[in-house]
Amino acid sequence: MPAFLATSLAPGRDLARQRAAIASWRDAGFAVVSVNAPAEAPALMRDHPDVTVIAAAATGEKVAGKPVPYIRDLMQALRRACADSGASPAACTVGIINDDIHLRLTPAQSRDLQRSAQGSVIVGARVDVADADAIARFTPSGQETYAVGYDYFLMSGDVLDDFADGPFCLGMPFWDYWLPLMALLRGRPLKALLSPVALHVAHDTRWDDTIYFFFHALIASVLEASKASRGRGPAPEARQFDLLLDILGHVYADVFERGTRADPAQAGAVEALAAFYDRFQEVAVHHIKASATPFSL
Repeated sequence: MPAFLATSLAPGRDLARQRAAIASWRDAGFAVVSVNAPAEAPALMRDHPDVTVIAAAATGEKVAGKPVPYIRDLMQALRRACADSGASPAACTVGIINDDIHLRLTPAQSRDLQRSAQGSVIVGARVDVADADAIARFTPSGQETYAVGYDYFLMSGDVLDDFADGPFCLGMPFWDYWLPLMALLRGRPLKALLSPVALHVAHDTRWDDTIYFFFHALIASVLEASKASRGRGPAPEARQFDLLLDILGHVYADVFERGTRADPAQAGAVEALAAFYDRFQEVAVHHIKASATPFSL
């Protein structure tokens, strides 16, 4: 069964760490695709000859301040990889992974994981370790602490068509909530891998005000996808859903308009918008965890 992982490697940065991560993916049976800005491609091709490097037509640099690739382009690269393999989309296993994640999977575990991904979306969180040496020494204890977000996703290739275009980028916030929420809203089974197979060397994470752009994009995407299921039936539950969706949409529109208006008279409006985002994130995290079927390898 063909299996592909898409990422975006960082040229000239921590080459040994990236090569070790790539080796762990290949050992697990995945071919690797890296989607990058055209200017980054030559160095990556030289440094990583075992990776298929694809130059993206556009990046999110205008918003993010750096040439991060769009998730939609990683998904398109995975579609092409499946097609080039000669297998049907449903027969391919595809995934998106952050470039600093080290996978510890035996061949048997990888095969089980690929079977579990068929027709579904698997979400995986990382376990942080102190340094690169700790990756080699790592032994599961059953007491691991997982990251709040997700660092890799697996699915069969036919699931890729469930996702619409959007502004989300690898390396920027909230794509890891957008992807599982869209899968759920489109009726795909969501599964959460509990085995500590993804290791990551801990480092500081810094976001600037672009986080609000991606927060707004996340909420807008959820509202748009939810509206697609309106009016599907006369059941009371459907009418209740429509009412609650209207309430949420109108409340958010008002909070967003007030919070982004340059009006000194609107004291506390920015804080109210930030609080709305915080509550939305809490709900999103809870909903993903509550909806995902846990499993272990």
